[in-house]
Amino acid sequence: MMKIFQKGIKQLVLWALALMASPIVFAQNSTLDARIKNNLYLNVYVNKTNCYVGEPIVVTYKLYSSLESVSEVIKDPDFAGFELRDLIASGDDIVNRQTIDGKSFDVHTLRKIQLTPLEAGRLVLDPMILSNRIRLIDASGNRSSLLDGIDDSFLKNGEYRVSIASVPITVNVQEAPANAKPAVYNGAVGDFKMNVRLSKVNLNPGEQGSLLITISGTGDFSRVTQPVVQWPSGVTAATATVQEQYDRNDKNAPGVKIFTFPFSSSKVGAYTIMPVQFSYFDAVRNRYNTVSNPPVTFYVREGAVNAPAGAVNTQAERNDHYGALLLGIGIVALLLLILLLRKMFRNKGQQQPMRQVMLKQQVQPVQTDQPGSGVEELLQPAEDAVTKPGSLFYTTLRQGMIRFFEQKYQVPAKLFYKSTLKETMTQRKVPVPLQDEVFHMLTEIEMNIYSAGGMEGDRVRLLEKTKAILKKL
Repeated sequence: MMKIFQKGIKQLVLWALALMASPIVFAQNSTLDARIKNNLYLNVYVNKTNCYVGEPIVVTYKLYSSLESVSEVIKDPDFAGFELRDLIASGDDIVNRQTIDGKSFDVHTLRKIQLTPLEAGRLVLDPMILSNRIRLIDASGNRSSLLDGIDDSFLKNGEYRVSIASVPITVNVQEAPANAKPAVYNGAVGDFKMNVRLSKVNLNPGEQGSLLITISGTGDFSRVTQPVVQWPSGVTAATATVQEQYDRNDKNAPGVKIFTFPFSSSKVGAYTIMPVQFSYFDAVRNRYNTVSNPPVTFYVREGAVNAPAGAVNTQAERNDHYGALLLGIGIVALLLLILLLRKMFRNKGQQQPMRQVMLKQQVQPVQTDQPGSGVEELLQPAEDAVTKPGSLFYTTLRQGMIRFFEQKYQVPAKLFYKSTLKETMTQRKVPVPLQDEVFHMLTEIEMNIYSAGGMEGDRVRLLEKTKAILKKL
């Protein structure tokens, strides 16, 4: 009996000691958790929290850490009510360093996604939750300063485990106005323009041609659906193929979607495809827009001579060909004048040696030792093409940029890829924001090439912006 009584007393003493120690352990854990949360936290960023159904938003989750830790996502948000598109894959492992309030952090971009709301209402992005193992005592027994004044007996192998979460985000989604909704509207929200052209204007009976519809701009291109084409009687059209080009790393970058319709006709004659319409909702101006093209005509005839890709179907293209004809006539006249002058000089015995003439015409090399040197000269052809219709201005502007980087950084024109350019600029210690400006500019130029260009005022703005960026390099 005495042994049982002594055992009971001992158990009561242990329970009492545990109860006395619990507040101390709890207080120490709370202190440690507070210290850790100043050095390890998860943020969520949303580019907008008010939008329309079909208008994409971009959500980014970033982990900030100044500690030696291993983190694991144990709960992903389910994004109910949204259509999801990953802009950064889970294996991309994008990490950079940032200094915040004098403290250096590793910033891990865990996830970047485009969400397109499918319904109206208050949609909630629930938290992302991470489990973290934080090393507070290293292999040599050195303690982290986070343990100052704290008993470390509760640690396991020098590690402390803690969970962190992002805050929930509420997105207010409105329905696009029901009134004045165009009949051809299919849910696209953004800012778009359209170009329609034929691959050939002259076809032989049974020969295949293509109708290309290019829609470019900004927005969720998954909502850009195939426009309806009214094919004339006697034309057989096949299912369209679709090409989509979109910068998945930049929510503001323009994209493009190209629908290519193969078609043919066995009957000789002239065929006109009526205007194609595409509608979208402009969330910035809170209105619907419908874009269309002039009718395009092609001809089926025996022994037809095929026109090159991009045959004349619009007034702008006709102007391009008319200008090319005038340019050709001018070149022929100039050659005749040169031959006449050479004959006159020969008769007078005043002809100069060809080497001397070539030396006089030799262009001085562009100097690249000063920032921005040679930019004006390299972009002069683009400036001369500002008023020309079609995409000539944009292709010339891009060529000028390629020549600039070829001279500035010795990037060969035939190897001019964005990945090569980024690697070169990084090696030359070009600041990342300036690199981003260069790539945004290249993307905007390329998108205008696809869509056949914009208004003259937009071209002048783009030219001046390109000059300003190149002069910074």
